[in-house]
Amino acid sequence: MRLFKLILNSYTGLTFTILTRLALAISLLFLVQLAFPQSADNETRMLINLMDYIAKDYGMAVQNGEVVSEFEFAEMQEFVQSASDYHTKLTQASIIDTHLQLGSHINSLSMAIVSKSSSEKVANIADEIKAKILALNLVAQSPKTWPDMNAGKSAFSVHCASCHGATGDGNGPVGAGLNPSPTNFTDRNIMNGVAPFQAFNTIRLGIPGTGMRGFEELSDEQIWNLAFYIESLHYDSPSSQNTSNAINLEEIATLSDEELIGKYSESDIRANRLGSVETNTNASIPTEVARTLLKESLNAYKSEQFDLAADHALNAYLKGIELIEPQIKASDNALFQELESSMMAIRAGIKARIGYGEMTERVEHAMMVIDEADAVLMDSKRGMLMTAFIAITILVREGLEAFFVILAILGVLRTVDSPSAIRWLHGGWISAVVMGIAGWFFADSLLNFSAESRELMEGLIALIAVVVLLYLGFWLHGKTEAAKWKEFVETKIKSLINSNNMIGLGAFSFVVVFREAFESVLFLSSLTTDGQSESKIGVLIGFIGAAAILLFVAWAILKWFKKLPIRKVFLYSSIVILALAFVLAGDGIHAIQEGGYLDIRSFPMNIKLPLLGIYPTYETMVVQIAVLVAITILWKVNSKKSVS
Repeated sequence: MRLFKLILNSYTGLTFTILTRLALAISLLFLVQLAFPQSADNETRMLINLMDYIAKDYGMAVQNGEVVSEFEFAEMQEFVQSASDYHTKLTQASIIDTHLQLGSHINSLSMAIVSKSSSEKVANIADEIKAKILALNLVAQSPKTWPDMNAGKSAFSVHCASCHGATGDGNGPVGAGLNPSPTNFTDRNIMNGVAPFQAFNTIRLGIPGTGMRGFEELSDEQIWNLAFYIESLHYDSPSSQNTSNAINLEEIATLSDEELIGKYSESDIRANRLGSVETNTNASIPTEVARTLLKESLNAYKSEQFDLAADHALNAYLKGIELIEPQIKASDNALFQELESSMMAIRAGIKARIGYGEMTERVEHAMMVIDEADAVLMDSKRGMLMTAFIAITILVREGLEAFFVILAILGVLRTVDSPSAIRWLHGGWISAVVMGIAGWFFADSLLNFSAESRELMEGLIALIAVVVLLYLGFWLHGKTEAAKWKEFVETKIKSLINSNNMIGLGAFSFVVVFREAFESVLFLSSLTTDGQSESKIGVLIGFIGAAAILLFVAWAILKWFKKLPIRKVFLYSSIVILALAFVLAGDGIHAIQEGGYLDIRSFPMNIKLPLLGIYPTYETMVVQIAVLVAITILWKVNSKKSVS
């Protein structure tokens, strides 16, 4: 059984190598997010914030060349020294390039303060330094989606009201003895000069020497919710008019009312500031999120902010459409395909820099498809049985991809009568299923894991599986014509069973099934976000039903394998494995594209066959063609070797 032992030895070495690379790839998802350390992020934000404080508060320290407040004047000098210290740390960490000469600008600012220069001069220098830092794009200056004002209001009650008061007027019970006193967010004279971005930095970092601490325990999303809610408090009442989205989200986040007044009318500013309250009353509805972001994308595209337009278009899919995909796919697969295609067409158009008119048509078409999706979701009135049906559809689809491979290998192992190897194979996929079930209980954490990272992880696992499947498929095919099979099995099987080289087989089984288990948990979790017990029972029924279907399919395939000669078992197994490698090559690239990590270039013909992993983009087709060419060439090479 030398051939079989070589296969399993290859499993051991190759699979360990691939699993190691898989672990490294998954770790990179976290390292990418940690590549810009949290301390450096905070130091950059603090440097920006200090420039804001100096530009706006210097006038309270010096007027007409005279110090009017010794305390404020000392604070200005302390702030500029702190700014110099933060700049030094960032340059030493190679975050900021010394060639920018920000240090000399900060020295000029310090000299202007010490010499009691005019407020205009100090503000101009501070604003210039801030602009140079922002131009480096070291920190996010705006949220990816419109903040949820209701969530911001709740967070304000928990974290801010005790000092700033329930209405934000600065008269909270805890703030009574603080010096300086808490800011009055309802004072328009103060808040007109404050942008949500500045409020974000202050909430994140706090203000040294005051009662305002930093809230590092809050996520960026929670802080943006707070910042936008605080910015709305100086308006008398909610806007009665619908926002026209005349101002894009980036400008609303980074510019104060004073700065916006120079570009837009006061009514537009008010409508857009408070429009987020109205827009986000439906912020938890995925289709509403998608619509809002598509409008933002189109506005950004119109003003030739192409990177921002691409970000909004990507998030419209990840934070909106992706969440309803399971329900739409189960109810109307054609609509699901059209929905996904329309979203990708917008991103491809942004990449190709198509005309604004054509982009408008693509966005309008996507909006129409989203309307159809809304209608399907409303008509379906998903109850327990509908949820069960969707769950069965998801689990059977995902399960078959993995178990066709497992069954192909299991058919080979049973043919050569190797119970030890069979146990290792079962151990691998059962472990993956158990981990998937365990992941169900941490579904909230998985859903909070960024959608981009989920897509990247799914894509990387698929591409790694492609390499493993190609290797294994050609091993099996290359030996379909091996001579003296019976003698091979009888003389080598005992030594194989007694050896300890089975762990690679179990690891391979685990990897193949874990990818599908991970994706299934994410899909099924989206079916229970409504919190209804019927949905959870439906998922459980779906799990049981899918398990029954998969077990029946497994029994039928294995029974068929038993009747086949061993050469055909190897041949058919190799065909199944290589076919799945072709499918996963397309699925892997497609998932990475959906996560926004790979450009999208639309293929002229809308050829889309998800069951075969075929999608209408050049990237997926090139990779699949490369895999198909490799399969064809190696198949012929193996066939010639077998004949000789």
